[in-house]
Amino acid sequence: MNPKVFVPAEYIEEVMEMSNNVFNDREELEFLKSCLYYLKEGMNAQQAVELAMVDYLVDL
Repeated sequence: MNPKVFVPAEYIEEVMEMSNNVFNDREELEFLKSCLYYLKEGMNAQQAVELAMVDYLVDL
């Protein structure tokens, strides 16, 4: 069983605002998944976006 992790809604909103109209739909979905992973690991929104961007660039 996975433990439940609280991610502040403000972090999720910030991540979604940062990714809006930057990627195509598929890329945005993958980027948001990556951000959510980092948010669940305890990062703040800015850190999650930065690490997800690295993931995105590596996958290009």
